[in-house]
Amino acid sequence: MRRLIFNVAVSLLTVTAVFSQAHIDARGLGLCNAYTVTSRGVSAIGYNPANLGYTEDLTFSANLLDFRIKAYNNFMSLALFNQYFTGDRNGDPFDLESKKPGTDQTHKQFLLSEIPEDGFAVGLGVSVPLPLLNLSFGNYAFTSGVEYYMKNSLPRGLFEFAMDGNQIGKSLDLALAQDILMVTNFAFSFAIPFEKYNVGATIKYLAGIGFAGVDSSGGSLNTRATGLESDGFYRFTRAIGGNGLGIDLGFNTRKINNWQFGVAINNVIGFINWGNSDNFIAKNIGLIEGLIPIRDLLQISVDSAAFSASTLYTMDMQDVNVSGAFANSDSLFKFKERDVATPDSLRLNYPAIFRMGASYQYNNDFILMGDLSAGLDDYYFADRSWRLALAAEWIRFKMVPIRSGMAFGGRHGREASLGAGVHLIWFDADLALKLLGGLSFATAEGVEFGISFQFKR
Repeated sequence: MRRLIFNVAVSLLTVTAVFSQAHIDARGLGLCNAYTVTSRGVSAIGYNPANLGYTEDLTFSANLLDFRIKAYNNFMSLALFNQYFTGDRNGDPFDLESKKPGTDQTHKQFLLSEIPEDGFAVGLGVSVPLPLLNLSFGNYAFTSGVEYYMKNSLPRGLFEFAMDGNQIGKSLDLALAQDILMVTNFAFSFAIPFEKYNVGATIKYLAGIGFAGVDSSGGSLNTRATGLESDGFYRFTRAIGGNGLGIDLGFNTRKINNWQFGVAINNVIGFINWGNSDNFIAKNIGLIEGLIPIRDLLQISVDSAAFSASTLYTMDMQDVNVSGAFANSDSLFKFKERDVATPDSLRLNYPAIFRMGASYQYNNDFILMGDLSAGLDDYYFADRSWRLALAAEWIRFKMVPIRSGMAFGGRHGREASLGAGVHLIWFDADLALKLLGGLSFATAEGVEFGISFQFKR
């Protein structure tokens, strides 16, 4: 259990340091991901491979630099932090027991109501295409990259315990979640152009580097008249090395009176088999661990041939009270851990995402875009909630395009983005920033930043 708490704490502390879905370049980030129709060349991969069919717009492209970083939570914003955790006007601690103006709710009750039922979550990740290994030529493309994803959540019950104490008869949920995933992907994409539309596909080899997570947890903390009771449990599973496959499908139309429409499904087939010896990581474990002790970091025994492990942690308390604790302090918390069997190979489904979009170009002045998307799964970078994104790109001065967008729904509820670029004859440079969970810096609960340099023709 101590190891589990340490792992969660380390992940929480590193949230400000380095999260990921299908790769998106800085232009797409500035358009708030309204990119199903307007992406071109190598930037279309991961969104809609059918856009490779627009060879009249872009015949060749190659990423020179492309980097994206994202960090977020689902509770704390700058405005909320300044209001409650920097003191009152005199610098004294804020009185959380006082009533909110115009309501019967205290400030403490309001703060607890802002924490989602499934707990306080933080997430982060990085997406980096491999240099010189991302290029498109005609209606074909070869892409590759490394994606890191992390999300941790702490049970709401812990915050209720800290702010309200252990009330007799009240049950506090102890379920928590942790997901860490690192994958390298290599993809071949193509589009088949027709007179009025294009169809396209991407076939990806997913080379899993490592994953770890709490795949089951639960239990509760209860205060009875006789003392504290708890039956909390957490099963922590991890593995290194994996082979997998992903397939994206896409469709779009040619321009219809300045309109274009498109639809795509990313990872309509997607999976990774982890933990067996038939993969690059396992076959070169000695060389890799000369640089990074990956098995030690994931608590996988280096004395066996296994590349996966699972540990069950339990916290068992029965009628623990003050008098009992004084008599035997070790009885206050009973943490136990034991290794549990894992299969030789663990199959992990790679989340699927459905997208549909439209764009309208007004002369050579600006482009309006809209995207509607939802995950077909509800884990890692996918979310089953529908997300609507609207964006505009001002292209009157082609050398300096300016773009902005807004989104509603999905994992973060509200998003706002702003981006700009410098586009020359053979070279594009783009920069973008997106706010997550709010439409201003004060209300946002996270940020996403992207920068990209691209050679084009």
